[in-house]
Amino acid sequence: MARSSRFIALACFTSFITLGACSRQDGREMATPTDIQIAATNTTVAPSTSEGDVAGDELPVVEAEPALMTLTAPFTDGAVVSAPFVCGDATQSPELTWTNVPAGTVSLALILTDEDAPDDVHWVVANISPSLTGLAAGTLPSDAIQAKNSKGAIGFAGPCPPEGSTHQYSLTLYALDQMLEFANGDDGTAMGEAISASALDATTISFTA
Repeated sequence: MARSSRFIALACFTSFITLGACSRQDGREMATPTDIQIAATNTTVAPSTSEGDVAGDELPVVEAEPALMTLTAPFTDGAVVSAPFVCGDATQSPELTWTNVPAGTVSLALILTDEDAPDDVHWVVANISPSLTGLAAGTLPSDAIQAKNSKGAIGFAGPCPPEGSTHQYSLTLYALDQMLEFANGDDGTAMGEAISASALDATTISFTA
């Protein structure tokens, strides 16, 4: 409980009689501050800074990763494929679409490979315009070129493993940094090697037939 001025005055008067002196500090007058108190009031506290807010520092610029090139076929990656995409039913190339062709691409290429019989040539096609976003089933741009397949014909030969067995296949879209100097019916292995050597990017659908 706070003390009243009358109580303080009475206490001072009693002390004055006894001791001969009394200093009135009844809350109405401020005592003279000491040197230590003055020094404390003159101390300046630097404002805090948030983490990373340091003079001369710059926040790192984070660049977005380019979107990955994608390839879409009538069957999904990892699928087990059956008719009409194998053997006698596979008379034409499947419908394909793709996205996110990287900047700097000059041409596109496609290779269908039997991973269990890689020497077989199923489909090697190059010099597809990068402005295209897909191919309808059984179609190809007039300026594209196709290698001779293992059946002796130019163009597409569908996946067809030996009877009673299954093989792993891959269908790969390549983004190339050049047009290839080949002609229709050229060797598929040589064309495939040139495609791999010129590739900027590639995306693959793997399947079993």
